[in-house]
Formats: sequence, structure tokens, C-alpha cells
Amino acid sequence: MVYDETYRNTSETRWSDNYHFLQAKGYTLRPRYHPNWTASWLGTNRNKDYCEDSLPHIIDATQRTAGRIKMREPSASTCGHHSYHWILRIIVLQSLNSFPIHQFTGACYLVMPLLRPFNDPEFMTIGEVVEFIQQILDGLHFMHKHGVAHRDCVGLNIMMDATTMYPNGWHPIRRSLSPDLTDAAHHCDRINANVKYFFIDFGISTRFLPGQQRVVSDFRGREQRPPELVAGLPHDPFKIDMAIIGHLLDDNFYKIYADLHFLSPLINALKADDPARRPTAEEALMAWNTIRHVIDQAKCHSRLRKHGETLSEAWLNSSFHAFKGVMRLVAS
Repeated sequence: MVYDETYRNTSETRWSDNYHFLQAKGYTLRPRYHPNWTASWLGTNRNKDYCEDSLPHIIDATQRTAGRIKMREPSASTCGHHSYHWILRIIVLQSLNSFPIHQFTGACYLVMPLLRPFNDPEFMTIGEVVEFIQQILDGLHFMHKHGVAHRDCVGLNIMMDATTMYPNGWHPIRRSLSPDLTDAAHHCDRINANVKYFFIDFGISTRFLPGQQRVVSDFRGREQRPPELVAGLPHDPFKIDMAIIGHLLDDNFYKIYADLHFLSPLINALKADDPARRPTAEEALMAWNTIRHVIDQAKCHSRLRKHGETLSEAWLNSSFHAFKGVMRLVAS
């Protein structure tokens, strides 16, 4: 069957039926979900591919006070799962809001900011990497301190609130474009914004009570390189988290960019084959704070150079980076 974008499907209709209910709560869905919506390209010469309302299943909304946010409609069973709901409330997003779905007893809407992948757009300066690592290790320490092992804290499950980078927002599907697809999504660099990073997707996370043995025999998760997972052994999920973060820093930063030699000791410790030799989240945070304090602050504004960069690429990239630095000084 060929999908016809001029009609809403069943799941979209459910959102459309709640358009005015959500609006009364302060959240306005996209035009496609207005009860009286008709496709904007009908009867015109416009290409529907450039019409925002031709894209189905985009469940975000504009909040009167906070700009664009994302909405999720979990099942009643999810809302009633105390352990999962506890993890959501204490860890995921500080601005999380929820309220009941008026047609269904025990079900609720969850409201959260619209996020981007942590590495989109690319990191530009050493200082941006330093700040990312600080927030990630702070977050991991916070989770572990509360007895929660994420167990799947790979790059795909780390997002960022880039609201301050994108003053006019971005489209949740076509992220390089504006929310209405009429313009590019203009942005500044991370170093000029207050970017916040978040762990998401706690679907296989485990919470342990004080005194409870911290061992699991579940081998799910995207990162399968830690030796205890390869061997299929019961393992400490907190030490798996440490290894996952080690591989994350290695794959996304150390192997890609030059001038990050200060990461080597931390990465090697986090990726240690013997789980007992890996630091705890608290120890890793302490080690990182020591490393961070000896990094020259002037170097934090230095651009990230990729391994294998040619002389012409280096000249062009350095010139552009210097130009942006001058513009930043002028603006201040």
C-alpha cells in the first residue's frame, strides 16, 4: 500500500483528537495535527517535500514559555512501573513534565525538551570536549551514586539540549533545517552556548538497593567489546558502564582528533580488560578533575585538529577558526 501524506493515519488521529486538550495545557502541536488540517500543498504548485506538514509522526510541540519540546505517550503499564518511573524522574531530564491522558486511566503524557545527538554538529574546540567529558562523568557519578547502572550509555544514548546553540530552533527530522523547513538551522559553536548533555534510553538499566549484590547475567546492550560480555560471564554492570564510556571517548574523540593526548590515561583506565582495574564513577570523576585542572585554559579555545589533516586543510580550518575568534571578541 502506498502511503498518502494528505491523510493522517490512526496513530496521528489519536494525537489530533487531543490537540485542544494539549493546547489547554500549554502545548501546541504542529499544524498537521490540528483537527481542521488540510495538506498545505494541495491546490498549489508547491513541492510537498518542502512542506513541513507532509512529514508524518513528528510528535513535538511548542510550549508557550520554553519553545519547542518533544512529547511522548507511554503506555499505562510504563507509567505504573515504579522502578522505571523513578529512574526517569531522578535522572533523565530536570525539566520533565507529565500529566494524565484524560481518556485513559493510569496513562500519562511525558514532556521533555527536543534534543539533538551529542555530536551533531561536530565539536570545534578542545574546551568543548572538556566540557562534554565533565558533564558525562558528573552524570554517570550521579546515576551510580543512586544505585542505577545504565548498561547502554553509548553515543546513541547521549543527547544534548542545544537550545542555546540554535536560537531559532531546528527541525526534529531534518536537523540542518529550521523548524518549518524554510531556512537553514543557524547555530553558534558549543563554546559560545550553554549546552547540556543527557543520558537517555534506560530500557535495560538496573537499579540496585543498598546492600544488594551488583551482578547481572543480562548481556544486552550496543557495546559488546568489554571482555566479560564477550565471555558471557555474570558481571558488574557499573564496571560495564565505565568501559562503555571509555570506548565512547576513544572512538569519538581520541582516535579522531589530535591534541587530546591528555585523555589517554583516563581512556586506558576505563577500558581496562580486568573490570576490577577500572575506576568507579567517583574515581573516574576525581581523576578527570585532576586532569582538567592542568589543561591550559588558553588551549581550551584551540580548534580540534583531525588526525591526517593535510597542510591545506589545516591552513583553511585554522584561518576560519581564527576569524570566528575575532568575531567572538568583537561581539563581546
